[in-house]
Amino acid sequence: MPQVDWRRTGAQVLTIEWVDGIPIGNQDALRAAGHDLGALSAAMIRIFLKQAMRDGFFHADMHQGNLFVDSDGRIVAVDFGIMGRLDTRNRRYLAEILYGFIRRDYRRVAEVHFEAGFVSRDKSVDAFAQALRSVGEPIFGLRAGEISIGRLLAQLFRVTETFAMKTQPQLLLLQKTMVVVEGVARSLDPDVDFWAVSEPVIKQWMVNNLGPEARLAEAAEGAAALARALPNLPHWIERAEQAAEANHAVVRDISPRGEADRPRHRLGGWLGWAIAAIA
Repeated sequence: MPQVDWRRTGAQVLTIEWVDGIPIGNQDALRAAGHDLGALSAAMIRIFLKQAMRDGFFHADMHQGNLFVDSDGRIVAVDFGIMGRLDTRNRRYLAEILYGFIRRDYRRVAEVHFEAGFVSRDKSVDAFAQALRSVGEPIFGLRAGEISIGRLLAQLFRVTETFAMKTQPQLLLLQKTMVVVEGVARSLDPDVDFWAVSEPVIKQWMVNNLGPEARLAEAAEGAAALARALPNLPHWIERAEQAAEANHAVVRDISPRGEADRPRHRLGGWLGWAIAAIA
């Protein structure tokens, strides 16, 4: 990754260090320099997936003109004008659906969509899983060089549209970038196996972020946040009671005679509302 020249960088201009390298599209020069094109192809896929999965921040314009190979065989990217972001929920969704397709576990892929809130609960999980099967099964009869994860995601998004899944712009940008990345990787090695290269990266992310240790860390973080909040609890309760008492007086003034129970009922509702609002 080129270093940023902060002295020459501003709100509208990004200046990075000079990059010495061979354009990744110049395969003759790469071979002459002793670079392994197959290794570069696999590295291209891993680099992109690590950006998207590990960092949640990826270069979204990775065409050949923006990629060079330095003397150490490292792929160097330039032109960071288009970048994509994925929050933790999106990364979890992406990891689980790709891993589910790798394992041909379409039921799990369907459940992930519902858990993420991308598909409404009134839809059928079974029907959705069956639709996903129609997307995934055809690729398993193809040669490694014919499989495209980017196109798989494109087909997936078309299927999800029929189940009223809301458009996710960040995932569409990811899918389009993945198609470009695959094109560059395949130009280096037409027979690169995207599933084989992708699986270890995705699996490791799932172990680190969805495994038992990650769950314990998440629980510990939640407990720590609760502990930090407890000292403020008396203050929150006092403010909630004041808000509830003020509302009680208003309701009592405007209520018709004979509705003595109504203020108490409204008090409970407003107390819950006030606590939620203050918290």
